[in-house]
Amino acid sequence: MSYIPDWTVTVVSTLVWMYLGVTEPHYQRFSVDDKSISYPYVKPEDQTVTVPMLFFISIVVPAAIIAVFSLGIRRSAHDLLVGLLGLLMGVSLTLMFTNGLKNVVGRPRPNLLARCLPTPPTEPLHDPPQGLSSIDICTQTDIGVLNEGFRSFPSGHTSLAFAGMTYLMLFLAGKLHIFDRQGHTYKTFVVFTPLLVAAVVGATRVSDYWHHPSDVIAGATIGLFTATFSYFQYYPILISTRCDQPYDPRKPAVPVLPLHVPTPHLENDHIIDLPSRGDERNSNNSSASPLLRDS
Repeated sequence: MSYIPDWTVTVVSTLVWMYLGVTEPHYQRFSVDDKSISYPYVKPEDQTVTVPMLFFISIVVPAAIIAVFSLGIRRSAHDLLVGLLGLLMGVSLTLMFTNGLKNVVGRPRPNLLARCLPTPPTEPLHDPPQGLSSIDICTQTDIGVLNEGFRSFPSGHTSLAFAGMTYLMLFLAGKLHIFDRQGHTYKTFVVFTPLLVAAVVGATRVSDYWHHPSDVIAGATIGLFTATFSYFQYYPILISTRCDQPYDPRKPAVPVLPLHVPTPHLENDHIIDLPSRGDERNSNNSSASPLLRDS
């Protein structure tokens, strides 16, 4: 019950991400002479890292490794619960922030002109005098393909990959006690391998002509930040001697105020006032012997 707010944030973030994914983005104006948006269009199923591959790398793989460490090694259901919760929270926040920025910015992808199919295709294209072109020159009939052409910034593949892999990196760093002052090189290799995988995913977004380098950098930054934030909600810092263990299960908070006030006693249906502490002290002093009072 104590983690219901966390799960609520995760579910709501996921729903917002899904809604933003079908919302029309802002359409930035562009130049038909801009070589940076004149690359060929690689279809989603032909990309180096497809969407199913991305979700497998960013969510399934980290979740499986978390389960192995939590149940197979430590045998802790609580470790599994918060480990998966932190992963899913980081991923959902990343997806929501990324799609929100995509729609607000509306930056053209490197393959925009190939998506747009400007008219007329048989004549030289030019921008309006002293101006830029708009989507009005596009003949693309698939509105989904056209809308995706204006969702370049930031890179969703990169942000999701870095969210999942950064969380996995921190999880492994904690479990292996990477800062135990022993200098084991293999620990460093194991811990930073997920980050290398995320970097490769980001690089493919440029080579597939789906993103500009700055889109990839922005996506990586979002993923790194949200994953780090989510991880340290449930685990200590990596220099702690207990960094391999999650924080203890949450307990209901004990109210500090109001202060305890003695309840009046009843005797024969009449309320009897209890003496205050000051009255008790005065009574004790008055009943003490003269020798004690004078000492």
